[in-house]
Amino acid sequence: MKKDSIFEALDLAKYINYIHNNIYKRDISPLKLQKVLFFLFGEWGAFVIKSDANNDGKELKNFSKYLFSEDFEAWVYGPVVSDVYKKFNNEQLDESSIFKTEKEKYVGEFIKDLSLELFELSDFRLVELTHQMDCWKNKFNALDTYHNNKLDKDEIIYEFAQQV
Repeated sequence: MKKDSIFEALDLAKYINYIHNNIYKRDISPLKLQKVLFFLFGEWGAFVIKSDANNDGKELKNFSKYLFSEDFEAWVYGPVVSDVYKKFNNEQLDESSIFKTEKEKYVGEFIKDLSLELFELSDFRLVELTHQMDCWKNKFNALDTYHNNKLDKDEIIYEFAQQV
C-alpha cells in the first residue's frame, strides 16, 4: 500500500523482473531482486535529499524520498522486504502498467538505469555490499532466532547520501 511513497514494493519487484527477463531471458533470482530493491530504495532517497539540499533539483521537491513504503528487515543475506519475499511469484509488469504519470515515468528512468547497472553484479557481490552497510549491520544479530529486525528507512537513505 502506497503511503508517502511513489510505488508499492511488489509492483516495483514485478517491473524489475520484467527488465531482467527481457535482457537475460530468465526471471531474476529472489536474492538479486531483494538487493536491487534495497539499492534502488537507498539511491533514490539519497538522490532526492541531495537535490533538495543543493537546491539544484527543484523538480524533485514534490517527489517522496521513499520509493516505496514497505520496510526492510535484516535477514542473513542482507536487507529483505518480507512482503515481496512472500508474495512475489515471478510476475512481470511493463512500463505502461507501473508508470502512469509523468512523475512516475521520470522515476522509472532512474529505476531502469540503476537496475541495469546492478544486474551486472553477481548476487553474492550485492550481498557483500549490503553487509558493509551500517544500516544493516546495526540491525542484524546472527544469534536471533528470527531475522526480522526492521531497518530504519531514513538511516538507509542517509547512509546512501553520505557515499561519494
